[in-house]
Amino acid sequence: MFRKRPEKDLTPDEILVKIEHYCAYQERSPMEVQRKLALLGAKSDLADQMYAVLESDGFIDATRFATAFAGGKFRVNHWGRVRIRLRLRQHGISELIIAQALAEIDEKAYLQTLQTLLGHKKQQLADDPNAKQKTAAYLIRAGFEPELVFANL
Repeated sequence: MFRKRPEKDLTPDEILVKIEHYCAYQERSPMEVQRKLALLGAKSDLADQMYAVLESDGFIDATRFATAFAGGKFRVNHWGRVRIRLRLRQHGISELIIAQALAEIDEKAYLQTLQTLLGHKKQQLADDPNAKQKTAAYLIRAGFEPELVFANL
């Protein structure tokens, strides 16, 4: 992967200001912050020190990131738990934190979203003889549990 080098060498204070702004703009996973620190030119020891400062100042919190990510992807993108879990793993979030974040999703709203998506897809594929299989495949790709999908078809 091509990595863009900083135009000029940044001082540690400049790196810290940039990374604080980066973290304050939106919730970031610890992996994203470490990647950005490396991109800004922070060497290993300096990056570790800055990471510790960001964590102690509340700029980075894996639990807060996972909860915001899971809630947002569910509410806005209508992702199921399976897809959210996979993406959080890709961000390097621990299974315990992922479980906590997924527990924050309201079960009633989750089932309602599944029913809504199911209804939209059935209406879209009304004349298709393979509508049931296509609807199930669509919902499973969206990250909903297969047993839940087939129970609601």
